[in-house]
Amino acid sequence: FPNTRDLVLIGGGHSHALVLRKWGMMPLAGCRLTVINPGPTAPYSGMLPGFVAGHYSRQELDIDLVKLARFAGARLIDGAAEGIDLDAKTISVAGRPPIAFDVAALDIGITSAMPQLEGFAKHGIPAKPLGKFAARWEAYRATAQVPKVAVIGSGVAGAELAMAMCFALRKDGHDPVVTLIDRSQVLTALGDVARAKMLAALAAQGVDLAVDS
Repeated sequence: FPNTRDLVLIGGGHSHALVLRKWGMMPLAGCRLTVINPGPTAPYSGMLPGFVAGHYSRQELDIDLVKLARFAGARLIDGAAEGIDLDAKTISVAGRPPIAFDVAALDIGITSAMPQLEGFAKHGIPAKPLGKFAARWEAYRATAQVPKVAVIGSGVAGAELAMAMCFALRKDGHDPVVTLIDRSQVLTALGDVARAKMLAALAAQGVDLAVDS
C-alpha cells in the first residue's frame, strides 16, 4: 500500500485512549495506527482522587490499552520510546527495530517531583506519575498509625487530593492531620461561588490550610 501513512501515538494516556476509541468508530482509510506504551495499561489521572478516597480499586484506574487497540485495529508496542529521529522519521524502542512514522503524537504524562526542595526525595512523593503515587498511597494507608499528610499545591487537584486523603484516613479509623500548602491563596483559579463551595468542603473534611493570605 504505497499510500499508507503511519500515525504513531507515543504514550497511552487519556488523550490517546480517546483517539483509539474514536478511531475504532471511524478509522481513517489508508492510515496505519500504532501505540507505544511501557505496559498494556495506563492509569487515568481523573480517577485519582476517587482512588485515594477508596471509592475505586487500583485496577479500576487502568485504561486497558490492549482492548482499545484491538477495537481500533491498531498495533500496540509494549515498550518505552527512547528517541525520535526527525530526519529518518523513526522512533526507537529498546529491543525493537526503528518504528517509522509520518505523524507522531506524544502523550507521556508529567511529573510533579521537586528534587530541588530539601527533604522532598526522602519524605515526598509526586502525584505523577500516577502509578508510583498510587502504590505509595496504598502502602501508607496500610501502615499509618498517627497520619500526618501535607499536600503542596492548592489548586483544584491538590484540594481534591487533600479531601480524599482526609476521607480515606478517617474511614480507616484515624484522626488525620492533612494540610494543604501554597504560597498564595487557595483555589485562585475558581470563581467566587465555586471557590466558596470548595473552601466549605475543605473545612467540612477537616483539611488545614497553610497559605499566604
